[in-house]
Amino acid sequence: MNKIFVIGPSKYIGRHFKSVENSLGANFIYFDNYQPNRIIEEKPDLVIVPDEHWCELGNIVATCKAHGILTLQLMDGILEWRRTWDYGANGHRVNGILNPLNQPAFAHKIACLGYKDFRILESWGNRGKCEIVGMPRLKNIQGLQTDYSHLDKKKGKILICTAKTPAFTKKQKRITIDSLRDLRDFFKEKNDIEVVWRLSGDLSEVLNIKNTLTDLNGLEIHKIIQEVDSVITTPSTTLLESMVLKVPVALLDYHNLPHYFDSAWCISSKSHIPIVFEELMNPPVVKLDYQEFLLNDQLFNHDDATKRLLDLIENMLKYKNNTENLPAAILDNNYTPTYQISSGIGTYYPDLSGLEKLKRRELELKLSAAEGTIRVLENKLSNLERRLNSIPFYTFLKKLKHSIPFL
Repeated sequence: MNKIFVIGPSKYIGRHFKSVENSLGANFIYFDNYQPNRIIEEKPDLVIVPDEHWCELGNIVATCKAHGILTLQLMDGILEWRRTWDYGANGHRVNGILNPLNQPAFAHKIACLGYKDFRILESWGNRGKCEIVGMPRLKNIQGLQTDYSHLDKKKGKILICTAKTPAFTKKQKRITIDSLRDLRDFFKEKNDIEVVWRLSGDLSEVLNIKNTLTDLNGLEIHKIIQEVDSVITTPSTTLLESMVLKVPVALLDYHNLPHYFDSAWCISSKSHIPIVFEELMNPPVVKLDYQEFLLNDQLFNHDDATKRLLDLIENMLKYKNNTENLPAAILDNNYTPTYQISSGIGTYYPDLSGLEKLKRRELELKLSAAEGTIRVLENKLSNLERRLNSIPFYTFLKKLKHSIPFL
């Protein structure tokens, strides 16, 4: 029986695999901690991660790959400009280390949501790693509403929500709060509309808004979307979930940045709110058609995503003893040829200037992930030492041990 390790919080990433565990006939083991040496000792056939942004995850994937263990990155959400660029390059560096996200990825394969992120990820130097899978956890809502006829029955409700992490820097948080405040003030004057707020972090307290967020697993959101006329969201997977459920959705984005995942409506300033609101409540057919076009490009829904994930894993496992010969394409990734960016990585990250060759760049990123992991461990060790020193008589016993030679 194949042994598959899934690294990351099991309550989040586990939802992707419950439907394939029995079909694979594999032993799935979920790890919430990050211990590459322990993982190597267990000799798994495949290691799956939801992300490589955190140094510990990147280090685990790089270490496993170096030991000939198959690795798969299963994306749990959409690509987002701020997270990709501002978070790593200009904002909060992970444990002080610059660790560019998926530029390139360490994993042998990346399970992509659709054609669009497939093309984007390939353009970052991941050609031959990307496979179009879809999003298995949306299986339960696909097909629930097949057209927009339900919009004829007005509910008088609109959902306004944020991503789990709506901002990555202090400046971004201020801008996000400004956008939500403008919406709050606008809807105070709309007595015929009920606003369902689903805000993460402390945003509801800052804005003095009654919050309905009780679940970050993505379960309650599907029910809420079906109970409203339209959705306004910061860049998040809710964008795709609304499109799947045939509900008009607008992106709330005052940051004036490009969108890797797009919508037919966008609110990028206070003046846009009344215009977009009127269209969301009475959406033009042409924009509903465009929303369908975007859904088709951004989320693969022509086949069962769970089945495609199963096919990908099964075919990868055929190469568990021969990872160097893993095919460049396992699934039928029908797509337009990807434009390969020509700029060197030093253009984006001056700290990494001179790393123009892909192999050398990947080695540097592995080193970056390893250095970040070391800092994590140093912080943990420091915290443990402080806790030990707070224990009564510990310092005394420690000095006593050093003063007595035979101890």
